[in-house]
Amino acid sequence: MTDDAKALKRQIGKLEDELKAAERRVAEIKVERDEATELVERMREHVEDADRIIESWIEAFDMRRKDDGDLSWAEWVGRCEAAQQNYVAIVREWNRFVPDYNRVIAPKSIGRPLDASDAQVAQVKKLHKAGASLRGIVEETGLSFQTVRTMVGREACSDRTSRKRLARIDPDRAAEIAERSRKRTRAALPKRIDQILQQGAELLKEAKGIMRRG
Repeated sequence: MTDDAKALKRQIGKLEDELKAAERRVAEIKVERDEATELVERMREHVEDADRIIESWIEAFDMRRKDDGDLSWAEWVGRCEAAQQNYVAIVREWNRFVPDYNRVIAPKSIGRPLDASDAQVAQVKKLHKAGASLRGIVEETGLSFQTVRTMVGREACSDRTSRKRLARIDPDRAAEIAERSRKRTRAALPKRIDQILQQGAELLKEAKGIMRRG
């Protein structure tokens, strides 16, 4: 075999190897394409599912489009917020009323004042906090059993006097802060929903184009 023939054979072998490598790469690309196509299809289905869920939210919360085309919460959201504000206003009014009632009205229905000095009251509180029994407090202070029982009951807000007094309603500050945060979220949600729906539509259109090309 001549040198030219040997060189030609080597060139043919090289080309055959390159062709086989190219065929393997084509096969790999086809697999990658199929995997990408499957991924795009699953993403398309996911976007469609997300859109359907968003549409169900719109229906569930009775959202409507305004004249400018933007989504808006229905009137019941405003009524809920108004009810919350009304509750807060009532609590404030009640808390302003409580001190006046307890100072003017409650004492008239409480009965006789305690037959004990401020120092004795403080002593009874200290002994009770230390775990002393009512009988033990009576022996220690010299007060009557009824007086001691009344004083201990007032401390626990279980006596007749305490029950006749009104109590303030402490606002739930954490709940108020959380409600303000939810209000901001509710205000921003309609616009965000529109943006997500628009982005979903664009992604679906792009995904369909990729699948057609594949």
